[in-house]
Amino acid sequence: EASACMNNACRPCYAQPIGRRAKVVGPFVQNRAFFGCRPVHASALPRAGRVRLPFTAVRCASDDSKGFGSTPVEEKSRRKKKVYSERTSRRNKVRHPGQRSGNTSGNRSNHGPSTLTRLNKALASMGVASRRASDTMISEGRIAVNGVTVTDMGTQVNIARDEIKVDGRVMTKTAVTNKYYFAVNKPKGYICTNAPEGKLQGGSGDRLVVDLFDGWLKEWRRRHPKSSVVPRLYTVGRLDVQSVGLIFVTNDGDWAHAVQHPSSGLTKEYSVTLDRRPGKVEMERLGQGYFDAAGGEQVVPVAVALDDSDPSKRNRVRIIVAEGRNREVRNIVEAAGMEVKVLRRIRVGGYRLPRDLAFGRYVELKPHEVRRILNVGADRSL
Repeated sequence: EASACMNNACRPCYAQPIGRRAKVVGPFVQNRAFFGCRPVHASALPRAGRVRLPFTAVRCASDDSKGFGSTPVEEKSRRKKKVYSERTSRRNKVRHPGQRSGNTSGNRSNHGPSTLTRLNKALASMGVASRRASDTMISEGRIAVNGVTVTDMGTQVNIARDEIKVDGRVMTKTAVTNKYYFAVNKPKGYICTNAPEGKLQGGSGDRLVVDLFDGWLKEWRRRHPKSSVVPRLYTVGRLDVQSVGLIFVTNDGDWAHAVQHPSSGLTKEYSVTLDRRPGKVEMERLGQGYFDAAGGEQVVPVAVALDDSDPSKRNRVRIIVAEGRNREVRNIVEAAGMEVKVLRRIRVGGYRLPRDLAFGRYVELKPHEVRRILNVGADRSL
């Protein structure tokens, strides 16, 4: 018991009366028989040897940093203040929305970047133009930083502090400091690109996924009349023009990179309607994947299972992939000797497409949903 206390490992305790071998140290009476580490309240001593002292909570005398000498009321108050202080610091700590303990004040981050970034990237994040178009504007001398015209495309700026002008207009920082995250149920016929010139050639009439946000951007302009530019929204990842389902849209480039980069390890789940109901042999072939001639390797899905969620549609399967290769699911089905009728993405990472979200509609994600997307271990089995 003595050695434990000397190693600062003893717990708060009350000592037994020890008579004359006790000594008074501050508000405590300490027991020298236990190397001075078992403080005894004065009332525990024989009446003849008592010392008039106020009631005091007994703690290890060798651990002054943990509130030695505090009363029970003071000790309880101190613990409450410590817990409140820790909760306040966690709540006020600003983190990236993709992290596990992200900003809890809302899904719009009100903090702007405080580090240097390339001018073309800053212009793109402000919604002025794409990075390539911004380089053209810089070379033409249409951009000024802090009153000085800039023609060097390698110029770096601080968005939070520098004044950036485009054709004489000062770019406000509202569109870049506020981050927005949306989940879209992409309909057939929409393509995942952000430039009008990226539409398919030949007058096919394909539209952009970001065209679905024309009404939202109009409302944003009404709520921010002083802003000269609007948030530049773009899709996260891609779905081919014939596919439908979940696609994310945001103006947060760092978060978009974390979601779509293969190093994130996020899995994607698809509900695939086939030309016929697969048998045991076809299911085994689906699980074997296909050989990618370009990469020179076998591409295997994470999991494959029959989709019996709708009894009237018995030719559906669910496929989970992790690599995100171009036309990966379609190639898996073709290698098994079947044909894809409908390809619908229903999950990315830890976020699943809401069942009641109609085609062409979108929902703005809440902070915990933004963090849930980056959950690597979500639903890797069927």
